[in-house]
Amino acid sequence: MIRSRVFLFVGILFFIGVLFTYTFVDFRDIEDQAFDYYQSHEYEQVLSLYSNDIKPSTEFEITILSQTFSQLEKKLNNPKEHKSTAKFLTSKKIKWIEWETGRGIYYHLEDPYFHMLKRHGETYKKALITKITSISKPIPKKEVTNYLLLLTLEDPRGMEEGFSNALANLLSFSFEPIGEIEKEFLLQTLHFLSEQPLSKFYQQIHKVKGSNVNLRSGPGKENPELGKVSEPEMNFCFEEDSNEEEIAGNKGIWMHCYYPDQQKSAWIFSGFLTKEDSSTYQIQLFQKRFKAIENEIRIDFEGWDGTRIPSSFFGAYIPREPEVEVGETGFPIFGSDPKNKEKQRICKKVAGEKNYFEFSFHPTSSPLPISFLEIHLVYAGSSHVAYSLEVDKDSIWVNKNRYLLDGFARRENLSLHIESKKGDRMTASLWRRNTGLLQAIQSDPLDFSILQSGRFSWEICLPLSVKPTRDKILLFEVRTGVH
Repeated sequence: MIRSRVFLFVGILFFIGVLFTYTFVDFRDIEDQAFDYYQSHEYEQVLSLYSNDIKPSTEFEITILSQTFSQLEKKLNNPKEHKSTAKFLTSKKIKWIEWETGRGIYYHLEDPYFHMLKRHGETYKKALITKITSISKPIPKKEVTNYLLLLTLEDPRGMEEGFSNALANLLSFSFEPIGEIEKEFLLQTLHFLSEQPLSKFYQQIHKVKGSNVNLRSGPGKENPELGKVSEPEMNFCFEEDSNEEEIAGNKGIWMHCYYPDQQKSAWIFSGFLTKEDSSTYQIQLFQKRFKAIENEIRIDFEGWDGTRIPSSFFGAYIPREPEVEVGETGFPIFGSDPKNKEKQRICKKVAGEKNYFEFSFHPTSSPLPISFLEIHLVYAGSSHVAYSLEVDKDSIWVNKNRYLLDGFARRENLSLHIESKKGDRMTASLWRRNTGLLQAIQSDPLDFSILQSGRFSWEICLPLSVKPTRDKILLFEVRTGVH
């Protein structure tokens, strides 16, 4: 009888323990937990999931974390939430930068995850849109310009609503003038968005009627004047004030619009505007521009197991173990023994015209440069080196031209832009996103007549040390195409 009661008591305790465990312990994948916390606006909880040296393993997790940083930045700039958010970030040893603006301090969080996302991908665009739409007050002009350039280079198709909201948010701030090419890209995008029903710019193209029409800093004649416009200047409007007025015999409302010719936005009274149709020509240019991105070649190492040469490469392969970092397979390229610098090469042919080579890698801790990528031209039946890239713990080298990196051992996304041909050499520049790092980099000497005729093709080659050291970099992918 006593034994039965003991068993009953133990059974009840076990049942209570199981019930407690399933009630209070979350058995879901960390990805599902992070998504639910983000959807519930519990951004602090998202970061807390990854606070114990737990790293995101999928692109989806990286996107959620990047978006979380954007939302926490928004909270940090909200006077009502600043104190509690700052306390949380301090507890997590997350620092922020104070940007001086004409309207006070803007607190900016450095997002360590955004740069991990693959440019032009859906998750990258989603994180970028979140980052921009979370900006709730003015930021420095150069920062607005940087975001504007990043957004303008992305394809809005499939994300028209979010993309147009982000673009309208940027255009509502002051920014520095952008280059003529980027200005044309923006114009093409605006014409495309003016045709999309979900877009904030839908059917919002206008031309000015009249001369010396005032532009204002806000909706109403009491706001400071920002300049004047005259017929037939064009604009794209994205915000309106609902109060109707009559000015100079014209009835209308105040509208916030972007003026491509002046590269600025301002408020104007709608009584001095007439609606216009979008330009078919500009939309065709838009479609053609992104067709190049759709047709770009991407080389990665997914599915490669290390025992055999990566898919579609040829050459003398030296086996190595693949390494996975935040869910992506990297190809390790090792330094050379100083006593034996002999190398083998594996290469991949890329057909068609190419003028940029974008590469993603994790830097090395090696004090000596490691050769990790070569761009070859193929003609007259043989392969010729045009550009050689090396990296050490401090720098990246392109044909012995050196750029000092910023010292952060983080994943890098850089690109080499082929810009012109001069004599027997090509000229290129090295870029990080929209920032030029090295200019006027000359290629190794090539055949002048072949360069002029264009009768050549490209190869991407990876140099492999015959006698490797332990120093290495991880190459994740190479993209090439036409901008």
